[in-house]
Parts: sequence; C-alpha cells; structure tokens
Amino acid sequence: MSGAWTPYPYPDRPRFDGAGGPEWPLSLGSMQALPQVIETEKPYPIKAVIFYRTNPVRSGAHSARWQAALAKLDLLVAIDIRMSETALLAHYVLPESHFLERDDAISVAGDTISIRQPVVRPLHDTRPGYEIVRALAEATGVGEYFQFSMRDYNNKMLEPHGWTVDQLNELGVVRVAATPFDYTKLPTASGKVELVNEAVARAGGTRVVSWVPPRTEPEGDRLRLLHGHVPVHTQTYTQNNPQLHALMPENELWIHPEAARARGIRTGDLVEVANEYGRERLRARVTPGIRPDCVWMAHGFGCGVPQQRLAYGKGANDSALYPILMTPVAGALGQGEATVTVRRVGA
Repeated sequence: MSGAWTPYPYPDRPRFDGAGGPEWPLSLGSMQALPQVIETEKPYPIKAVIFYRTNPVRSGAHSARWQAALAKLDLLVAIDIRMSETALLAHYVLPESHFLERDDAISVAGDTISIRQPVVRPLHDTRPGYEIVRALAEATGVGEYFQFSMRDYNNKMLEPHGWTVDQLNELGVVRVAATPFDYTKLPTASGKVELVNEAVARAGGTRVVSWVPPRTEPEGDRLRLLHGHVPVHTQTYTQNNPQLHALMPENELWIHPEAARARGIRTGDLVEVANEYGRERLRARVTPGIRPDCVWMAHGFGCGVPQQRLAYGKGANDSALYPILMTPVAGALGQGEATVTVRRVGA
C-alpha cells in the first residue's frame, strides 16, 4: 500500500519499545496502530477483532489501509446501531439497540449525575450493548464475570453517594456534593505548575514543550489538508439522520481565492482532492477564511455504505487522505501531516 509506515518520526530522540518499555509510554494503547500490528504480526498475530461503536475505516486515517488490514482477519465482529464502513467488512454484525431503546451507564459531568432511560421498546431484533457483551462472555466461558445487569451496575456506581437508580429515574438529574479542587497545591512533584517535566523527558519526550516542525510542507501545486468538525453532525454518525442531513447534506472544500484562481475553481465546482493515500470528490467553497496554502473540509462525510441511503456518496471522506501516524510518547493520532493536489473535475 502507498505511504510508508513511520511509527516514530524522531530518530534522534530516545524511544521506549521492546525491552525498554512501550513505544508510547504515556498511552494505554493506540487503536491506530492496529493496521500495522495486523500487517506485521508484531508483537503477536491478531486473528480476530471486535469493534464496539467505532468506525475506524472512516473515522481513523488512511481508510484504504484499514480496509486492507481488516480483510486479513479470520474474524471481524462489529457491534453498532447502524451499518458502518467497518461493519460492512465484518463477518458478523451484532445490532445494538438504539439509545432511545436501552438503558445506559450513568453519566457524570462535574457534580451532575444523569441517566438515560429507554423511551420505546426496540423496534427490531436488537439488544443493548451490555447484553451482547454478556452473551459473548457466557459463550466463551467467562460468563461468571458478567453476572449483573445495567441496573445493578448503576446502583453500585450510585451507592457511595446514597442514591439509587429508582431515585435517579424519577428525578432524571441529580447534583452531588463535590469537594472544590485545591489549586494551591497541584499533583506534581513540586506542587506547582511545572513547565519542565522530567517524567515526559524520561518517556522519550522533551523536558519543555517545544515546537516540532511539520514533516510535510505544501510545495509546488500541493496544499496542506486541514479538517474540523461542525455543530450539525457528530463524527461520522449522524449524516444519515433526515433532519440533520437536511441541514447539512455534504461537506465542502474551503479554498482561498488565490489558490482557486490558479486552478480555475469557483464556488460550487466539483473538485478532486488527491494524494498518495487516496482521492475524494466534493464541491468547492472559495473563501478568504482559509490560508492560501491550505484547504479545509468537515470530517465525517463521504459515506461508503449503500444502506445509508441519504448519506451515501455525499461529500468527501477526509480520513482517506491522511496517513496513519501516531504522535510520539502519547500515541495520539497525528493528523495534519498531509498535502494534496486539487483540480476541477472536467478541467
């Protein structure tokens, strides 16, 4: 596949992997590394994967690489409320009940606790996620660890505060007494704000947060690709919702008037955005609100699932144009390291 795998882009800095510790010591794991692990079978072969409410084929980076890696698995299972690009590749899709049809774990935001209750019976042959996981555990011989219901779980979570699910069901939202944080003493070695962090340095980072220049720069006719989110949609999940689709059916490519003029592009033109990772088509929006050397599109569009009839084929999938790249030390997905060509379709 195009695009070399570069898990650690800073060879002049110490790295912690193998016998020296994890490659990303400040991370509990990076799902973005899964294609590499499947391809190389290191540190061990992965033969089966279960995805729960996640769609890395379109929400991650380098969609084509994800598809190729998942095709090598002996077993791929997706648990989701709708057919996604990842679920489309799965050997088995276990349909989860919609959030209006199921109990969920309590939600905590600051000193506020709320609960989501089912308001309708499941319309189809679906189950809540925790029931699916419990059934899988029982089928694989570890069911003794899941002998509880969501109600049991929530009651145990509420117990330290003296509340019960019945009370929360009645009230919907409750506030609990929270001890204000003592900002006079922070949980650092010095008890103060630290601009120098030795622990991060020992993990392979720098003692002081410093500027790291991009690995790629817009040169020639290539522009830096940027992306973002919009208040209308949630990630890749809501583009097929009729009401939200009506508000924003597809994304556009923001391009500066200078860059557009040089390419003969006007607002509304269908353009092709391409690089070594993929190519996508969408409508252009000429605007001075973007730098002349950059283009921008909203994340989450370019649906590739025919079953999502409204969203299918609308707009462009920005994830298809990014390489899979994890940031050093923390293991987060590093995006923004992509440049693209832009041309008017038919030019």
